Amino acid sequence: MVAKSILTIAALAAPALAAVDPTSGLPIPTLTKDFHLECDLNPKLSLGSGPGDTLWNWISFTGGVWNATWGNGTIELGGHDYQYVLPELSAKLDTRYLLKTSDETPAYIQIKTDGWRTGPLEVLRDLNDPVKADTVDPSLYKFRLYINMNTGDVRYNHVNTTMWVASGMRKGAKVIYDAYRIG
Repeated sequence: MVAKSILTIAALAAPALAAVDPTSGLPIPTLTKDFHLECDLNPKLSLGSGPGDTLWNWISFTGGVWNATWGNGTIELGGHDYQYVLPELSAKLDTRYLLKTSDETPAYIQIKTDGWRTGPLEVLRDLNDPVKADTVDPSLYKFRLYINMNTGDVRYNHVNTTMWVASGMRKGAKVIYDAYRIG
């Protein structure tokens, strides 16, 4: 009876398993390192507590630099990182940047990121301590982002339809990340 039930369950699951079969012939996305960004930060402003003992933080940007396979330039003053921090100190990240290219007539490119900074509690505690944050090894935690860009400048029109993922770190009063174009 048990063997028959297992066979019945397996027969019912077969179509679902076929749907995620790696031999389906679908193309596998590739990742290509496409740009590096270093953003200068103001001190964190706490917006207080939210539901379930969460904390809300606002961190504004004071500038920075970026270099890409398709250009380079600076980060304009005025962007921000809105953080939703869970009790175990994992942080949901929601940022907005404005890039200025180094072209003679600069282009402006908006970046929006969504992501998470997660890791062991003791590591995340150290990242939140201004004295210890610079010494935290970025391999001890995950700082991952999904990146979307927009511009009206035709010279950089390709960024409007490109997707990136990034791996980052917090280093003192900077956020640093490498972004990979999804192909």
